[in-house]
Amino acid sequence: MRLNGKIRIIGVCLLMAAPKMMPLFAQNMFLELNLNNQTTRSMISSVKPRPNLELFRVIERAGNDNRIGGIILNVSSYRAGTDTLWELRNALTQFKARGKKICAYISNANLDTYCLATVADTIVMDDLGILTMMGYAWGRAYVLHSLEKLGIGVRELRYLEYKSANETFTRDSISEADRRQYGEVLDDIIAIARDAVTGARSLTAEEFDSLINDGFMFPAKMAMERGLVDRIGRKTAVIEAAKEISGGDKAVSFALYGDSDSSLTGSITSYKPTKAHWLQRPPVIAVIYASGVTDMEQGIAAWTLAKTIREVSEKGRVKAIVLRINSSGGSAEAADYVAEAVKAAKRRVPVVVSMGAVAASGGYWASMSASHITASPVTLTGSIGVIGSWFYDKGMNDKLGITVDSIQRGDHADLLTGVIFPRRDLREDEEARYRDFILSMYADFTARVAANRGMELEKVEASAQGRVFSGVGALNAGLIDSLGGLDDAIRTARRLAKIPDSKAVAYSEYPKPKFLDRMMERMLTSGTYSGRADLFPAAAVTDMLLPAPLLEDLRYRITHNGQVMPVMDIENIWLY
Repeated sequence: MRLNGKIRIIGVCLLMAAPKMMPLFAQNMFLELNLNNQTTRSMISSVKPRPNLELFRVIERAGNDNRIGGIILNVSSYRAGTDTLWELRNALTQFKARGKKICAYISNANLDTYCLATVADTIVMDDLGILTMMGYAWGRAYVLHSLEKLGIGVRELRYLEYKSANETFTRDSISEADRRQYGEVLDDIIAIARDAVTGARSLTAEEFDSLINDGFMFPAKMAMERGLVDRIGRKTAVIEAAKEISGGDKAVSFALYGDSDSSLTGSITSYKPTKAHWLQRPPVIAVIYASGVTDMEQGIAAWTLAKTIREVSEKGRVKAIVLRINSSGGSAEAADYVAEAVKAAKRRVPVVVSMGAVAASGGYWASMSASHITASPVTLTGSIGVIGSWFYDKGMNDKLGITVDSIQRGDHADLLTGVIFPRRDLREDEEARYRDFILSMYADFTARVAANRGMELEKVEASAQGRVFSGVGALNAGLIDSLGGLDDAIRTARRLAKIPDSKAVAYSEYPKPKFLDRMMERMLTSGTYSGRADLFPAAAVTDMLLPAPLLEDLRYRITHNGQVMPVMDIENIWLY
């Protein structure tokens, strides 16, 4: 009796400590997807950002759950890239296709966030919120004159029309090649936004253009008057809107996925993705993330990544791999290590590449041997080309009062002598050797694309020369197989692996987070950590020194001075 009593007490304590689960027979329930209060996660510099697979799985579960009648999309302070927001909208569109409803809540929203919100049946806007619809602009900083003032010379080893990765250092304005290629990318992106808004809000293309060009900034009341939102308010307005779109004659209950502190509904009913029971031993889809420059040790860490791809493909329960690539390139060797690992893995299981914000140049090289490539319409991809740069002393040592002298054996032995930078520019014969090397690697790159993609070399060449495409342009050029997000890539992997829709699957993500990173993330999500910026001074300093991406790009180029690489801009600067 004593033992049974102790067991009962322990059981009651565990039930009290556990989050409240959704009632089994709940009806007319809305799931609040609260995507706010996520900024503290970015303070963990050792945790690489990755797409939220769990979020997509929650949406998929809610779509299949008869107890869930709709979703409240709480994005009042959510910020994410254009590609992430498109992927989320795409997943919610598929949720709606099951006959379910969505209510979106926005506050200070830009055009991308508003495009996401237009997936909803009704949009509620905070009465003190503001909607800015300024369109899209692409640009970059040019530091040619800064380098001149510092006494640093740079030679652009460029022989392909659109391969503009070094223009930041060799020009002071946008080139005609960039104006053409990024102009087409902007045309594709604004068209995607126009179609989303006009289709959802019953506006004409001319009315959309007027909103962008004439209005562009709308306080809540004005947004309501222009028909851009349906209600103004906060919690009460959102709950009333949910009742209205669900029929209005029944009480609405709520479940919550996301942050509880900023929740609109205040629900304590937790909603998580379905997990296959371990006794079922379900098939596994492995999701592997590759982010950063294509490098052997840093960025995508090709040695480790290639090993992971090969080892995962050999696991008995793994039936497909989804490789999520977010990379603007770098080392050809590193990119090819990954491409070869993908080629080896797909002899065992299908390998589907999901392109993130950018998978171009070396990032495209790493992708091209996959069983299937999918990208969002706003992904930057292509950039099939090779380039090099040569930074050298052009008066810097004189400014610093440094003199350099050397002796040599070999006509080119002094090429790398100097302090910080080589002390001289390339000679004509040396640049000629670089030109031969770059064009040889370029020919190899295009030949590999043709072989892996089953394309005629002439067709590849027509889409190459370093040209950057949006996902839409890449699909038209035959460089990818479909438009879609991470969830679409997983569905494609399931189909290629011939896993029936009715069969449960398990997901395994790589690389596995380190123990300390997992502990920190749990502290953040549980509210244990206060989120004070003064505890992370390095992050605060980085935020203040906004040109950090440019400095990182310059540091990378200098570190790899004279190396021939399939690389585009390490950081494209998008202004909204």
